[in-house]
Amino acid sequence: MKQKERDKLLSYVLGYTGVSALIALTDSMRRSKTLTVMVVIGLVGVLSFFYFLLNIGGV
Repeated sequence: MKQKERDKLLSYVLGYTGVSALIALTDSMRRSKTLTVMVVIGLVGVLSFFYFLLNIGGV
């Protein structure tokens, strides 16, 4: 397989599985402190909400 075909296949697989979005997010977070803070606050909020739901449900 040629290098160009291999790169195209790799790009397709990463795009299909969603890994390329995570790679792009981490690259952007390395460059932007504001984005990093926003992602951390969002994760804390979502995890807190699920913890709240689990406590309300009695699990």
